[in-house]
Amino acid sequence: MAERKILLASHSYLAKGLKESAEFFLGKQESMQAICAYLDSSDDYLKEIQSFIDTAKEGEAIILTDIIGGSVNQQVVTMVENSRKRIPIISSMNLPIVLAVALSTGLMNNQLATKLCQDCEPKVVCMNEFNVRDKEGDLDEFFE
Repeated sequence: MAERKILLASHSYLAKGLKESAEFFLGKQESMQAICAYLDSSDDYLKEIQSFIDTAKEGEAIILTDIIGGSVNQQVVTMVENSRKRIPIISSMNLPIVLAVALSTGLMNNQLATKLCQDCEPKVVCMNEFNVRDKEGDLDEFFE
């Protein structure tokens, strides 16, 4: 199986930041591409998305977007549907899901994408309101 192709697409620089953060942990990711939309009035990012889709092979590619139902997500969904390729699309991307996708093996299909999403289900916590000291002051136990 060829190396998995991963596309991160977002408004502004989120995709670039997530790629750089993933590379901090994983090293250089040649097969990961970041597309930052709406940086100027150009729609060149749409050509980059289309190029990714055109060269993507089913089972070897996945696309992650920032905001579910946002303009970038809508454009990606429409372009993938028009291509008639079965390329999984994950929205509301964050660093845990980007790392999980990059480290996953096997055929990239909707079943694997769904499992990765479940494994990386986000938990947003306001740490100021979360009393970690309730565990008798043992922060190591909290972070396990």
